[in-house]
Amino acid sequence: MLKKNLRLRGKKDFNRVFRYSKPIFFDEIGCRYLINQTSLHLGFTFNKKYLPLAAQRNRLRRVLSEAFFQLKDEWPKNMDIIFFTTKKPKKINTQESLPMIKHFLRRIKENIKTL
Repeated sequence: MLKKNLRLRGKKDFNRVFRYSKPIFFDEIGCRYLINQTSLHLGFTFNKKYLPLAAQRNRLRRVLSEAFFQLKDEWPKNMDIIFFTTKKPKKINTQESLPMIKHFLRRIKENIKTL
């Protein structure tokens, strides 16, 4: 489970990130990121249309957050990041999600350098 200080909380925060952020996609998982003034915050939102059972949504959230924590040294600073589904994802484990998270982090760093 994510620590409280790393969580993106509140509808206002999620709406701000979705409205002003830039998207990145990798297969059936998408990511939106927005530079903020404080520290890193993560959020997960998975559509019931693609993952109808709460157990499936919770498992995907746990897998992605575990993969994210394994890459702790590559974390960007001062970011709000939201992971979401774009279509029904296949069942993935932490090892399969590591390349996906690396892809997201690499693309975020590339995009920040161009700003």
